[in-house]
Amino acid sequence: MPGAKILYIGFGELMNSIKDKLSVREGVEFREILQLSSDVHENLLADGDIFLIGPYTLEPVRQVQRATLQNSMISVILLIFPDHFQKVKQSVQFAYNISKHVTFVSYELGKDITVVLDNAILRSRQRKSFSRIAETEIYPKPASPNVTYKNLTAFLENTPIGAIIFDQQRNIVTANLKAKEFFAPKLALAIGMNWSDLFPDEQPAVVTLPPEAGREPVHEVIKVNNQFLEINISPLGVQDSKTYYLLLLNDITQKINAENKLQSKVDELEFLNQELDQFVNVISHDFKTPLTSIGLLAEMGIKERNPDKQVNFLKQIKASSNKLRDLLKGLNVLVDATKTKAEKIEPVNFNARFTLVMADYNQLLEKDGGIVNADFSQAPGMDYFTAHIDSLLSNLITNAIKYRNPDIPLVIEIKSRKEKEYTILSVKDNGSGIDLAKNMNKLFQPFKRLTDQGTGSGLGLSIVKRVIEKSQGYLEVFSQPGSGTEFKAYLKSQS
Repeated sequence: MPGAKILYIGFGELMNSIKDKLSVREGVEFREILQLSSDVHENLLADGDIFLIGPYTLEPVRQVQRATLQNSMISVILLIFPDHFQKVKQSVQFAYNISKHVTFVSYELGKDITVVLDNAILRSRQRKSFSRIAETEIYPKPASPNVTYKNLTAFLENTPIGAIIFDQQRNIVTANLKAKEFFAPKLALAIGMNWSDLFPDEQPAVVTLPPEAGREPVHEVIKVNNQFLEINISPLGVQDSKTYYLLLLNDITQKINAENKLQSKVDELEFLNQELDQFVNVISHDFKTPLTSIGLLAEMGIKERNPDKQVNFLKQIKASSNKLRDLLKGLNVLVDATKTKAEKIEPVNFNARFTLVMADYNQLLEKDGGIVNADFSQAPGMDYFTAHIDSLLSNLITNAIKYRNPDIPLVIEIKSRKEKEYTILSVKDNGSGIDLAKNMNKLFQPFKRLTDQGTGSGLGLSIVKRVIEKSQGYLEVFSQPGSGTEFKAYLKSQS
């Protein structure tokens, strides 16, 4: 088509192969644009027929948005390599302020796009022709802004998105039903309100409107009345002497919640992968010693002729096999603690669980002169997993007994209290304490014991930490050598 003007961006040397394939290149002007500015006063696309966006464009969505601002009638064509076609297409389609005159082409080197360009040029010229007719008296302009607002209000009144129009002084001119629902009861009577009254102070992104007509629209996500709203603010030219703004609101709460849920699953998978790596390291390191010992002892026992020494070798083999069995049992417990919880959520009474757990320790504490003081008055219980509370109390009491100070009677203080959305269970002792500067990194690692004092597989704290974190809580520890230790479990209600 003679006289057609094609503007292009993001092609580089690729444009030469495209021009060679164009049967319409005679009389068609090609002009490369290095960067499409956001300032429409440059208006590089004002007289163009096609804006051709190549596969090397770094920001195709932004380029389509800016093209829409500069020339809403121009045909926009995106040439996209097949590997990125769906991703780029969806990004453009779901973006805001996108022209409806966009064509997506899956492009491979050497592909003939002549037909696509011919059709795009024809459509652009048809739109321009209709626009020139519309500017004549055949289709007279509205007599006043009030008529425009009346028509616009009628059009938007029952749409599923919110719509509000502001003037330059930020006073609300009109609002549709959906917008009034979003901001109820503030927006029950829209007329006379200022738009800043709708938004809380913590929403700085929407404090100012676009500074002048022609700038890029504002696009933000805000939270109002426990709903996530996607907002788009665009200049609305109604009368040359005034600038009005159209605010569109779309409820994306379900989308945000779905994304958060998906991210939670991704985080969980990453956590499980890290755990798997750790399990492999545990098996290769901690299981190596008893297995090696069993092999050496068996070999020595075969060669030994003295029956008494053979019996001694067998006893050592049994001891090593028992250690290996305990490690395997502990590993299974740790795996179970990491899996998705399937226990029943029920009201848990802390005092009742404490009494039950202490039945295993009363005789031992009486023998050593130790005491346990429990105070659950500030938070008697919560909706949680009974087995997890039992495991928490049992492991922390066991640790306090194991690592007590032999020179003084053991005293354990157990308390509960509420703090914001958490119920805190604390277990404090006057034992030997922990050097956190040296041992914090391995304190919660499975099969790691900080001292030779006491016995065990080193799994207790690891299990406690995992079951708490699995239910969106966390564990804190405060300790100094010789000054005892306090563990604080921050638990979230599971109701």
